[in-house]
Amino acid sequence: MAAPTASIELNLEHQDLVFYSGDRIRGALVVHLSTAVTIAGVELRFRGAARAKWREYVNEGARRTEIEHEKEEIYFDDRFCLWGKATTEDAEPSDSDSEPCHCHTATVTDEGRWESREVLKRGRHLFPFQYKLPEGIPCSFEGPEGSVRYTVHGLLSRTSGADMTTQRHVTVLRDLDSKRDSEKRTPSPRHALEDHAERSFSSTCCRPGRVACSLSVLKRSYVPGETIRADVQIHNSSMRKSGVCRLQLKQLLTYGESYTQASVLQEVRLHDCIRPGQRRQWRDVTMHVPPTCPSRLSKCRVIDVRYCVAVEALFTDAVLYAAVPITIVTVPERGIIPIRWSYKECSHTQMDRVILEGGAAQNLIDSNADDFRPKYKYYEEVRDSRKDRFLILKLRQSPGVRRRQIMGSAEPGESRTDTTATDTVGESQA
Repeated sequence: MAAPTASIELNLEHQDLVFYSGDRIRGALVVHLSTAVTIAGVELRFRGAARAKWREYVNEGARRTEIEHEKEEIYFDDRFCLWGKATTEDAEPSDSDSEPCHCHTATVTDEGRWESREVLKRGRHLFPFQYKLPEGIPCSFEGPEGSVRYTVHGLLSRTSGADMTTQRHVTVLRDLDSKRDSEKRTPSPRHALEDHAERSFSSTCCRPGRVACSLSVLKRSYVPGETIRADVQIHNSSMRKSGVCRLQLKQLLTYGESYTQASVLQEVRLHDCIRPGQRRQWRDVTMHVPPTCPSRLSKCRVIDVRYCVAVEALFTDAVLYAAVPITIVTVPERGIIPIRWSYKECSHTQMDRVILEGGAAQNLIDSNADDFRPKYKYYEEVRDSRKDRFLILKLRQSPGVRRRQIMGSAEPGESRTDTTATDTVGESQA
């Protein structure tokens, strides 16, 4: 088999391929030629967009109509000529402060027309470049029916034969700090969050019974890698036996304006069943927050991301459900000291198992063939300084310390009493 006459690849400087809005992407487009090739030009393209495609079902009498929706939002789409001469009469200059570093820096038109032909000699050709990402763009995200993607695309346009192309996906992050969160709908994270749910079940031979569950979470804001601690209580006062009881961390996705899906990120199996008249209580149930996208895709009007901690108890014809909303942030709150962190890929479990609005689970396979997974900041080790202060305060107030303090304060009084008693005895003897 003959060796290929040409190959093209993109080399980016950043090892993790993780950037923040406003950062510069630096790298080089590398072209390897085994023989001289006549080309029309070498092009570089930077694109960032959010795209979602979903289906909704509408019941019209006896008919059920399927409606397919598709929505896209483009944040930037810039193309540059690195070699050759492109037609630029209809092109507008880019406002993204980009600087492709080569002799030709023309902006390529959408039609992709080239004015001339160039001969690229045999060997290795390097085309350095740098591109500044716009400010205020949303965070990268991959979901079962939508995504926010940022790509760098390289093209070697040949006069004869197929064009040579290469593409790299990059992760763009955006910090979310609970202290600086301006959304008024988010309550203060300083108090414990609770939710309570009840459901009544009727029976043909017995009076109706109730099943109640309560869920309590210590705080609202968490970073990936942090541990969620929850207290759960379920009381079955009915004559029915429940199914499996679970504690879940869910990702709530909203496409467009109203279509909602829920993905299960973490799950803890609490109990197989709750018998009639039984009360079960679980304290300090722990779940770890996986590498995942921060809450609320700011500046994105296609996809919205929320999170909640939920408890559910399954019955034959109903589900007892209680949920507490939480916020996934990238900056630890006050008192949480990060010790070690790194960038980790999000798990595909959050893109595979999806719970639809009706409650049924559905396994979806990402239709994208490149299988890209963005990376997020993951705190592998954190320390809660508030817990240390609490332990110190508790030690200071322990019974042993308190007893020694009382005994120490009582010793001077005892010596004065003894001295007074001695003087009284001496006077009586005189």
